[in-house]
Amino acid sequence: MKALSAALRTEESFGAGHLIDILTGTETDKTRARRHHELPTWAVGQDLSRREWQAVFRQMMGLDLVRPDPARHGALRVTEKAHPVLRGVENVILRRDTIQASRSRPAVKMMVSEEDAPLLSALKAKRRALAEAARVPAYVVFTDRTLIEMAEARPTTLDELARISGVGAKKLETYGRTFLETIAGAAAPEVHPARRKLAGREAGAVYDRLQEAAVALARGEDGTQKPLSLTPSALRHVAERRPGSTGELARLPGMDEARADRFGPAFLAILAEA
Repeated sequence: MKALSAALRTEESFGAGHLIDILTGTETDKTRARRHHELPTWAVGQDLSRREWQAVFRQMMGLDLVRPDPARHGALRVTEKAHPVLRGVENVILRRDTIQASRSRPAVKMMVSEEDAPLLSALKAKRRALAEAARVPAYVVFTDRTLIEMAEARPTTLDELARISGVGAKKLETYGRTFLETIAGAAAPEVHPARRKLAGREAGAVYDRLQEAAVALARGEDGTQKPLSLTPSALRHVAERRPGSTGELARLPGMDEARADRFGPAFLAILAEA
């Protein structure tokens, strides 16, 4: 694709605006200073208007062919998913009605700072792709207000994402990891469902501390005892129910007397601090 080629030939160092200048042959101080008018992709996209190219890039971000790099002010990175397309092994079909509709659509009022605008565009593209796949209106996934807050706050964990207004438990479970990947520009780490249910809650931080203690004490304080482990679900019960004694701890699901003896003192100390 012309757009992917333009991104690669400029070393994935620019956002959609500059790439569109190249594709449409629009001379600017930046294109002249970098001699981008000498690139093979210069002016190869004059068959589309600037707004139409913006629609193309939004769809490409929604299909995860390119991702804005927050560390490089929104410069578009070509993903692994796009390489088969570049080689001609796979084809990508963009929605022509969306591109054509952009011809008459009025310019959208700037809702975020210039620095956050590329990320907001990527988030909206991802929302559109998910909404179309589910055959629901885009706002059912997330509202504009929620996406704006994401673009400005740039959460990197499920706990941080859960604090964004409009991100409830169900949407966090359904869409959380996908939007974190869009924000971070990389695959988000897998989180066990038991931990995801605690995202954004005080119990989530307690769970993390309990998990660290459980790993450290797996073979006892001296490291020579019989290995014992705890399931994520057991840790969740401890974090939520907050037992006050080793006896109460032993009665929780996933626990027993041996585990209460091994982990009890450390767990109770963590719960007391929390």
